[in-house]
Amino acid sequence: AGAGSDAAYVSVLDPWLEIYYMVTGKDSAGDMINDGQQISRMEALRLYTVDNGWFLHEESKLGSIEPGKLGDLVVLSADYTDPKKVSDEDIKKVKSVLTVVGGKIVYNNMN
Repeated sequence: AGAGSDAAYVSVLDPWLEIYYMVTGKDSAGDMINDGQQISRMEALRLYTVDNGWFLHEESKLGSIEPGKLGDLVVLSADYTDPKKVSDEDIKKVKSVLTVVGGKIVYNNMN
């Protein structure tokens, strides 16, 4: 399995809304619509990273941080992996503050 959405054809895709849904079972309004089907934060993150490499037939090049793979990465605004630092509701507010693609900084909002 992998994660994503075709919503990018309609508007800008915010993966954190999708991850919020996977982790909580709630839609973006906070209504429980998928009770009992939640997955862990790390499982959701993996669906967007390592597991998506397979769908692109690029698993030997991307999806995880390993020697020989592309080094694209983001620095996040908060520690998503720690529920004590980022509550379930705050998952929707996580943002990239630094994005590196192909070894070049393509977005920098580090203050």
